Amino acid sequence: MIKKKINKNQILSFLEQNPNFFLENQDILSKINFPLSQSYGEENQKVISFKDWIIVNLKKVQKKIIDNAKYNFLTQTKIHQVVLNILKKKNLLELTSFLTKEIPKTFELEIVNIVTSNSNAAERFNLIYKTREAIAIIYGDKNKLVMDAVESETNIFENNKIYSNAIFSLDKKIFKSDSLLVFGSKDKHFIDNSAYDLIYFLSKVLQEKLIEFSYE
Repeated sequence: MIKKKINKNQILSFLEQNPNFFLENQDILSKINFPLSQSYGEENQKVISFKDWIIVNLKKVQKKIIDNAKYNFLTQTKIHQVVLNILKKKNLLELTSFLTKEIPKTFELEIVNIVTSNSNAAERFNLIYKTREAIAIIYGDKNKLVMDAVESETNIFENNKIYSNAIFSLDKKIFKSDSLLVFGSKDKHFIDNSAYDLIYFLSKVLQEKLIEFSYE
């Protein structure tokens, strides 16, 4: 059997197209020879070897994983406590008051609220009113959750300091209108989708409680 020889350019091309190759295949590092920093001469002693660079970056990745795990644990604890409080609410006014006043404090956010095209509900429960057309641009499908930077053309917040947001498309039967559950932060809180599953879970719990009160 004739083995096809792989040339250096093919290897370089592969590595460029797969930048996480060494991060995902760490064991291979022990089988590869690397240039040492000393080989560069005294004038370039600050230059580190490729292997050292790989190790440093692996440590950064591992630290990020640990930090994310800690963040998710703390967030999970807070969400479970919030869910317990949500389940205790006896009417829509109590629930929306808790939503807009207490939940932002718990998660250190600038705003948590509901955006609706139902003007009566917005006025009665201190929600954010936007036209059906404005909400339709963002709504998409029911139960869709988007976490990203605030877009100026679809900004639903009056507060210009909001930098990132999480937006959950609520069931239309809640206020008999298009409605969004929104979380707003002045930092990059929602940029990298950290705790996506937890925010989605909280949104679903809030939605079910809102549906429960919508039939009263």
